Amino acid sequence: MVNPTKDDVGRSVVYTGNRYPGGKLEEGVITSFNDYCVFVRYGADKGSKGTSRADLEWVAHNTQERG
Repeated sequence: MVNPTKDDVGRSVVYTGNRYPGGKLEEGVITSFNDYCVFVRYGADKGSKGTSRADLEWVAHNTQERG
C-alpha cells in the first residue's frame, strides 16, 4: 500500500492487484492522486489509470534512492 504525497508524483510504483497465481505485476509512474485513488501511467500507456492505494507498492530501487 502506498500513501503518496505531492513529492511522490513521478515516482515509480508496482501494481500488485493481480495476486493470484500467474498474476502479472505492472510497473508504472504516479501522475497524480486524490482522496480516492492514485493515477498511474503504466508501461507505454499515454493516459493514467485510477488505482487503489492498497493495490500499489513502491518500486524497491526508488525506495533505496530516497533513503
